[in-house]
Amino acid sequence: MVNHINISWHGLVLPETDPSENVLREYFRDYYRNWKADLIDIISAREIGFIPFFGTMVRHRAVLNLSSLTDMMKRIVPRHTYYSTAYYRKPEEKIMKDKEWLGAELIFDLDADHITGAEKMSYTEILSEVKKHTHRLIFRFLMDDLGFQEKDLKIFFSGGRGYHVHVVEDSIYPLGSDSRREIANYIRGEGFSTYDIRRAMQEASAVMGGWKSDVDRLFVEFMAGVADESDNQLLSGILGNRRSAEAYIRNLSKQINAGKSLKKRDLFVKPGSEKYRHMDANDEKILTHIISEVRASNACEIDEPVTTDVHRLIRTPGSLHGKTGFVVKHIPVDDFDGFDPLRDAVYSGFNRRSAKVEILRPLSISIGGENFNLEPGQTELPGAAAVFAVASRLGKFL
Repeated sequence: MVNHINISWHGLVLPETDPSENVLREYFRDYYRNWKADLIDIISAREIGFIPFFGTMVRHRAVLNLSSLTDMMKRIVPRHTYYSTAYYRKPEEKIMKDKEWLGAELIFDLDADHITGAEKMSYTEILSEVKKHTHRLIFRFLMDDLGFQEKDLKIFFSGGRGYHVHVVEDSIYPLGSDSRREIANYIRGEGFSTYDIRRAMQEASAVMGGWKSDVDRLFVEFMAGVADESDNQLLSGILGNRRSAEAYIRNLSKQINAGKSLKKRDLFVKPGSEKYRHMDANDEKILTHIISEVRASNACEIDEPVTTDVHRLIRTPGSLHGKTGFVVKHIPVDDFDGFDPLRDAVYSGFNRRSAKVEILRPLSISIGGENFNLEPGQTELPGAAAVFAVASRLGKFL
């Protein structure tokens, strides 16, 4: 069941005495009563931050161990909680340079902010689309192109609208922002042009992997389909008109150069780097189109500032997201394809007690396998659905 509203992630400003917020905090308190911090190594070298239910962001905290963090969460019951992706010698210092940076994980944040058309999508649709980009990041870029292994990755559902992927490998920790930006640009498909591709292909004895391999494969497929001289609308669009497309197709039958029997068409439908040495202006127009298509279908829309920031705070594993009530859920690599946040990131313990809620805006969603189609007005809901409605500012406790 899709959610037919677009959730506001800023919502309303609520007074400290708002009784609905107090009820929500009690639900969170119930969750943290049996909660234990996990999956954060060398916690004593991390900065800790949190946003309370009433008040502003608190940061520059430090704890000795995971037990100390567990105790702090039970005592504070925060709406949001974070820890630094960086390691510091003195994480409690308030001035960044005084913390004495030791290194940082490589972090990728994927959510709806950079997905084209997300403003028109429902929450359920957003989760589905962002998962596609995250899958591409993990399996195509990190594990295939960049060669990281499963043990080097930690994957989390953010609890909100997307996923966080941590790379925890020794060679990563000392990298500065510029090096991390290069990685981000590669994953986003930024910074390579038709000129760059041609030059790289001409200088290589064989087609290189990654983006270049994808470009070559799609170029070969395109050229293999150009044989229809009677009507090739795509080629006409690329070259400007049908007459230019027809002339281009005829020229494919010509020999590459004098003294060689190899025709241009025969060379251009073969994988490899040789054809890039024989391209003319029209070939480059096609190559430009191919590069655009490859980028559109393969790029990952990650939040680049998160990846380049070596002092970033990220959501604490296992904590609750204050705008949904969903768990920041760890996902083993092998389980990623089957993961459903609307099922697997829902704390079923909330359902031990139902709650009366006033729905403020229409809400249609599936939570924990149960479908809800709610119109504005008063109703009684299972705890997990009630927490989601109130945390996302779509309802309030009565």
